[in-house]
This record gives sequence, structure tokens and C-alpha cells, in this order.
Amino acid sequence: MNLETKWLEDFLALAELRNFSRAAQLRNVTQPAFSRRIRSLEQSLGVELIDRATTPLALTPEGRLFHTTARNLLRQMEDGLHQLKGQNGVGPQPLDFAAAHSLSVTLLPELIQTMSNDGHVLRSRVESIDVDLAVEALQEGRCDFLLAFDIEALMQPPFLCLSLGNTELRPVCAPDADGLPLFKPDQTEPVPILGYSPAAFMGRQVNGLLRAIDDLPRFQPVMESSLTNLLKVMALNGSGIAWLPGYAIVDELASGQLVDFVDPEKHQEYWGSVEIKLYRNDVRLHAGAERFWSSLRKRCQQGWSLT
Repeated sequence: MNLETKWLEDFLALAELRNFSRAAQLRNVTQPAFSRRIRSLEQSLGVELIDRATTPLALTPEGRLFHTTARNLLRQMEDGLHQLKGQNGVGPQPLDFAAAHSLSVTLLPELIQTMSNDGHVLRSRVESIDVDLAVEALQEGRCDFLLAFDIEALMQPPFLCLSLGNTELRPVCAPDADGLPLFKPDQTEPVPILGYSPAAFMGRQVNGLLRAIDDLPRFQPVMESSLTNLLKVMALNGSGIAWLPGYAIVDELASGQLVDFVDPEKHQEYWGSVEIKLYRNDVRLHAGAERFWSSLRKRCQQGWSLT
């Protein structure tokens, strides 16, 4: 197989911009020449990488897998050239993580710290985005790993995953002067609810819980957001109740700043559970990413949990 480095760079540019004209301009070649180079890459690989029938264009399933390979090939080549020249650069290739917003500021730092060696923190890059966009980033090879929840689309080839533990999804609110829930299911006025956006992963989980509760209080939506931390802040200032993941409210529950909306022993149906997983593509990653995955897999097999 004869692959030219410039073809790989062309492909990555096209995958990012999703437009032949803009990608050709970025690569400083004419569009016809750029298109021929992409065709040459596809012919060398023996697969179609680009779905040209869509607008904007999209990567084929094979193109998504090859995106990860192309990115890693170029990085490894760059590292090798640095070594030949006696240059260390800035160190080993970073691990590229995509993570759900709330996980990126709570559990991901803990994961990175746990997996660091001898006090040297792993070199990493983190993109904190909506879960659905994070899934797309992994599917298209724009990251090495995705820290997210139980996502059905990633529970099958060409993806691999490790379970890092479970967390409760629990309804909480600010306390009153006596330390009791500020809002109660049987109160006369509707209970203000701070909800996730319906399309968000957590929103779908909460809506599923609500549909299963027989004696549901009268709720009045007062805010909707896909951001766990925003809903937590609003719950802390007494604006309503919110279903929040346990990992995001450990300190607030311990200090009494947030309390359970209902007694968990009497109303367990109000509680949900979500599994936290780390996903990757089932193609070979760069050496550092493979070492990280292998070490983490061993920890998980020994019973280690992030939550």
C-alpha cells in the first residue's frame, strides 16, 4: 500500500471542514487536484471514505474508522522525526478525551489523576461537550476516548468500552430553616422543577423516571438546561428541585446544602441509576493511548471503580 502523507493531511482537513472547496483552500491546492488526492487515498485503501451524496458531506463508516488511524499515523511520524533530530518536543502524544459536561469537571480529573504515574500527570486534551456531540466526536475519530454514560450506539462494533461504575440520579432541593426539603410532594402549590433538556441524555433518563411514578406531584417547569452544574446552582439557591447525578453533589449533600426531595426508603421509585463508561474505537490508537487503555482495563478487572 502506497500512502502519501499529504493525502492523510488532506483527508483530515476534509473530515473537519466537510467541504471540498474549503478544504482545498486550507491545503493550498486547487479543488480538482485536492479531489484527485482524496480519490487516490480511497483507491489505495480500497474503500470509500467520503459520502459525497450528503450535504454537507459526511464520512462513511470506513472513513470514521480511518480518521483515527490517519490522525495517529501522522502523530507517530511527527514523534519519530523529533527523535531522529534529537528533539523531545513537548513530550509524548496527549490522550484526547471527549466528555459529557458534568463528567469533565468531576470524574475525568479523578480518572486522569488515578492513571498518572509517579506523580507525573498524564498529558491530555479534553473537550467538554454535549453527550450526543461527544458520541459523534468518537464515531468520527476526533478523540481517543469518550467518558460518558450507557450509550446504546456505542455498545457494539466498532467500539469498545469499560464500565467505570454507577451513579445515582436523585431528586434534590435546598433545605428550609429546619433542614427539611424546601419543597414537598404534597404541597398545595405546584413543585418547581429544574429539568434537563428533553433531548439531552439526562433529560431522557429523568423523563423515563417520571413516567414510571404513579402518584406524581404537580410539577411546574421553571428552567430547562443540558448543564448539570447550572441546574445544581439553581437548586442550591432554592429555585426548585432537580434530578442530579450523585457524583456531582457529594459535597452539597454532605454539608446539607442540598437534601433529598423525598425519603429514599419510602420512595425509591424516584431514584434512577446511570452507568459511567469509557469508550474507544476498536482500531489501534497511538502507543500512549493503548498503554492507558490496557492499564485501566486491568484495574477494572480487579474491581476498581471511579464512583
